[in-house]
Amino acid sequence: MRIIATGSSSIDKILGGGIRTGLITDILSDSREARSSLCYSLCVNAAQHYKDSSVIFGDTQGFFRPEKILSYIKNKQDSDPILHQIRRLRIMSTNVQMVLVNYALHLRPILIIIDNFNYLFLNERKKSLSIQIRLRKHLHDLAISAIDNDIAIVITNSSSSKRENKESEEIFEKKIFPYNELLNKTVSNLAHVVLELKTVKVDEPRFSVRLLKPVTAAKSHFVARKDGLYDC
Repeated sequence: MRIIATGSSSIDKILGGGIRTGLITDILSDSREARSSLCYSLCVNAAQHYKDSSVIFGDTQGFFRPEKILSYIKNKQDSDPILHQIRRLRIMSTNVQMVLVNYALHLRPILIIIDNFNYLFLNERKKSLSIQIRLRKHLHDLAISAIDNDIAIVITNSSSSKRENKESEEIFEKKIFPYNELLNKTVSNLAHVVLELKTVKVDEPRFSVRLLKPVTAAKSHFVARKDGLYDC
């Protein structure tokens, strides 16, 4: 089992050193900025400390930004080799997502990130039970791959409160929020580690961090800046 630092010493402390290989870590947050900032920081740290391995970023929505990766690299002389190690794979369907790890294994990854893990499943025109079954199989396969190949697998998901759903005026949100919450529960139940990031104040890049699984009372805060994560 190997460890990848997050870029925040307080988050690493909560996680017992950082993100671990052989496990699925679910990053759950109400802020896309918080999720992506932590993922970019993980990408850079994994590439810097495991130079013989690649980093796979599975992009389900097209939000990956290589310029953000560049801004997180402290020593600019390392920019080219680090960017070469990080492979962005655009995922267009759940079928592709479910075989992503098998496809990526020949690249010898140390870290595989699937950003917005639920997004494509939520947009499938299938019954809820069918999606749940496919998700469970997908997560089971990911867990086996993580263990057998000593890979850290990180998935990200959005979170929303029931109060937000109840007060929402948007028809789309009324339909999607309870469904999204159901899938989040399915994923978090099957992930090995669940890390929750919450916005502290609207329009400020400051977030609280709590470990939901395994449960701990420890809590920390970080700020997402243009050049990385900073404890606060």
